[in-house]
Amino acid sequence: MLLAWAIAAVGLAYVVAGVVGRRVQPRNRVGVLMVLVGFAWVLDYVVPREAFFGLFVLSKVWPALLAHLVTAFPTGRLRTVPRRLVVGAAYGFTVALCAAIRSSCAAWAKVLVDAETPLTVVFGVAVLGLQVHRWRNSSLAQRRTLTSMLGASSVAVVVYAAWDPMERSGFDPPVVTLMLALVGVPAAYVGGLVRRRMDRGGVADLVVRLGGGRGGGVQEALAASLKDPGLRVGYWMAAQQEYVDASGAVVVGGAGVTQTRVDVGGEPVALLLHDPGLDLELVDAACAAVGLALENERLTAELRARVRQLAESRGKLVLAADTERRRLERDLHDGVQQRLLSVAMTLGLAEVNGARELVGEAKAAVLATIEDVRAVCHGVYPPLLAERGLRGAVRELTALGAVEVDLDYAVHSPLPAVVETTAYYVVAEALANVSKHAEAAAVRVRIVSRAGELAVRVDDDGCGGASALEGSGLRGLAERVEAVGGTMEVVSPVGAGTSVRVVLPCGS
Repeated sequence: MLLAWAIAAVGLAYVVAGVVGRRVQPRNRVGVLMVLVGFAWVLDYVVPREAFFGLFVLSKVWPALLAHLVTAFPTGRLRTVPRRLVVGAAYGFTVALCAAIRSSCAAWAKVLVDAETPLTVVFGVAVLGLQVHRWRNSSLAQRRTLTSMLGASSVAVVVYAAWDPMERSGFDPPVVTLMLALVGVPAAYVGGLVRRRMDRGGVADLVVRLGGGRGGGVQEALAASLKDPGLRVGYWMAAQQEYVDASGAVVVGGAGVTQTRVDVGGEPVALLLHDPGLDLELVDAACAAVGLALENERLTAELRARVRQLAESRGKLVLAADTERRRLERDLHDGVQQRLLSVAMTLGLAEVNGARELVGEAKAAVLATIEDVRAVCHGVYPPLLAERGLRGAVRELTALGAVEVDLDYAVHSPLPAVVETTAYYVVAEALANVSKHAEAAAVRVRIVSRAGELAVRVDDDGCGGASALEGSGLRGLAERVEAVGGTMEVVSPVGAGTSVRVVLPCGS
């Protein structure tokens, strides 16, 4: 009587676990397999050998169903060929064994019955081998799901495979041992469902975490809540028709990654790239909980992308303007300026030969025109840069100043023309401010290239008090620096000198 109750308890454990699993995860087939194992287990003890063949096979198929359950866990689907082969062979052997038992060929029946135990061991080892291989090649999220089932199924397979050899050797193990080992499988499954329920409860904490501003963004909060450190979030950019991350880089999926789209009001908002082992219902719940936060971050990412595009456009305009200045300077120098010089030389010869007063006036007018042209050329593009490069042009600036200047120049590779021009104007404006306002005794100019950047720094020991927000000189200089993607900082405490610090991107 006690044995009958124990058998019923094991079958009930599988049936209850399967019903609960089916209700919690209606799209998952593991619950159905659990119920089938439970019924087949009970039938194995109540269906006689003489019963209808189909019913007899169903009563003997529970080990194959258990192998199917363990191999297909956690989705209930056999996704690879080796898994299908192992499970198919288990079902095939069960049907063949039942047919042999019911047949009149005693020899065939004896062969299959004798082969039952070793083949059971083989199937058990194959199932565990597949599970171990999958566990080793799984991500952290997948291992959390597989570990408990792997442990429970290992115990069940080892005990079941050793049961018949122990009985044949004369050792009579207590039946409760086998039953406890088999009950471990539904217990592990229910434990996983409980953990999943707790994870669902963590979604509420996710909302609290975002609302409380505990640091990090939506991506970090989702990764922590779903326990997937590799999770990435892409935000939909309607103008670009693509998903980008918070920095503006395009988000592209890859192998071994599942994509989950998040919509708000029927419109795409974000795309989650996450571990395929995550519970999709849990992912959907988390996305629904942070839908508003995702929309806010999408708008922020879109704003950053537009600012970056504006900065790039502004930089292109500065580069185009600089190129046009160079062209204009070259045309003036090679065209008008040369012709005016020729006229001046001709008038000089006429002056020597007569008509001194009239020719002298003409010569003076031409020379004045040449000075005007040179002034225009100087405003368009610094001639010192064209003639001597940045190093020579800066040396000339420091040599002409009224204050002693210590120059430290450490640039060993060619610089883009727009970077040279901007650096030159930074030094020129800073030195002009020193001579006009600083009342400094010493100035240091430092120009150094490092890791794709050019650092320009001008320090003086003057009276300080300068501000990039006041005065057109520094404000215009800051705008020029920002236009080429650089940064400018003015540190000028009153009475402690001024430091103008500029960093310009100049490529790799």
